[in-house]
Amino acid sequence: MNGKILSIVGGIYKVYSNGHIYSLFSRGVIKHKSFSLCAGDNIEFNENENIIERAYERRNFLIRPRSANVDLLVITMSVVEPELSPELVYKFLTYANLNRIPAAVLFTKLDKLADTSKVDILKSDLEKLGYKVFLISCENTENLQEIRDFLSGKTTIIMGQTGVGKSTAINLIDPHFNRKIGEYSEALGRGKHQTKEVILLPFKEGFIGDTPGFSSLELDLYKEDLAQYFPGYEKYYLECYFSNCLHQKEKECKIKEEIESGNLSKEGYEVYIKLLNQLEFKSQRYRK
Repeated sequence: MNGKILSIVGGIYKVYSNGHIYSLFSRGVIKHKSFSLCAGDNIEFNENENIIERAYERRNFLIRPRSANVDLLVITMSVVEPELSPELVYKFLTYANLNRIPAAVLFTKLDKLADTSKVDILKSDLEKLGYKVFLISCENTENLQEIRDFLSGKTTIIMGQTGVGKSTAINLIDPHFNRKIGEYSEALGRGKHQTKEVILLPFKEGFIGDTPGFSSLELDLYKEDLAQYFPGYEKYYLECYFSNCLHQKEKECKIKEEIESGNLSKEGYEVYIKLLNQLEFKSQRYRK
């Protein structure tokens, strides 16, 4: 039989197949291949022996959160607790572009924010780049059906920092999931981990992946990656005069031309420069 791995805990693989969930083990020959199985892998298994016998080739693979065959990344960010960070939004979207996976953005905890002007500006900038942006809160559930329809039939990974409300959002989308919700610690300035591993939840002919929270420091990005895959820049990158253009002081930079013409936002460019200064060159990383 064929199935999809939902989660892996203690060497037991939860696998979804034809509306049923099986608890399986893996043959040693699969365990010791060049890669280890993860949530999202499509496999073949022996129902009688409860053994995974074969893993199919992946369409894509994410290191963080560790998952395979992903159709959509939903970058989830709270507007407070923790405070909204445009830098992280753009960095996570760059990560999605780098892995060639479509992305959308979900802003949470709107009910806790009195002034949403900054959120509105960021939302507008992202929508101009072609991203779908959703606003959600426990008090306002008007657009939940739109979100449900958008996720239907896709294998979606919900990713973001600890404490931004990923599990809460998933519970709002489908209350039957009943995911355990963490708390935000004001003293620590971060959320408390509740989701310990990636777990796919069957949803409307597809899957929604709840994932452990993490910080931007754990994403492997370099200056060169940011210059090429920063949201909106990927479509113009090859038109820069220099093939290794970082869009700073270089002449004949297509990105800066598009910013001046209003096709790319100046606010987004400010975030780009800030992120660029935080990253290393690939060559520096390789010499370590």
